[in-house]
Amino acid sequence: MTNLKKEKILTEIFNSDYQGILNDENEILTDIQKQRFFDQLSEQLQFSINDHINEDTLKEINSFDELLGELQETTAFDIEIIYYFNAIEYLKENDQSLCESLELAAEYGYETKDLNSELLASILASENARNEFYDLESEINEFFNQ
Repeated sequence: MTNLKKEKILTEIFNSDYQGILNDENEILTDIQKQRFFDQLSEQLQFSINDHINEDTLKEINSFDELLGELQETTAFDIEIIYYFNAIEYLKENDQSLCESLELAAEYGYETKDLNSELLASILASENARNEFYDLESEINEFFNQ
């Protein structure tokens, strides 16, 4: 093999390795940007988005729908309110008439005998968490479409 061929091969290897390093750095920056954005969004939510997304999944999320799917899959919207006092306080602040929480419970197939304040508050809090997230759809789409 001539020196010219060796040099050409080494140059190609170097360039491909260098390009791989650049791509890895760009992906890392993108992941960091996503995590920071998700932290900012989480300030407006009842849960932390980053608590429900692992590193591998983070790379795959590039749209509102993908993020929504991942959050649903990891039960991020399932808010549990425990202790009757906390449940009553939540219901008092968010559904004094209990109309909304009772309607949601009926939609999920619960019977009256199965209901208590903790369950009603948890169902309502979960629905509110979903709605709060949907309210951020345009902001999330804007971020991913940059």
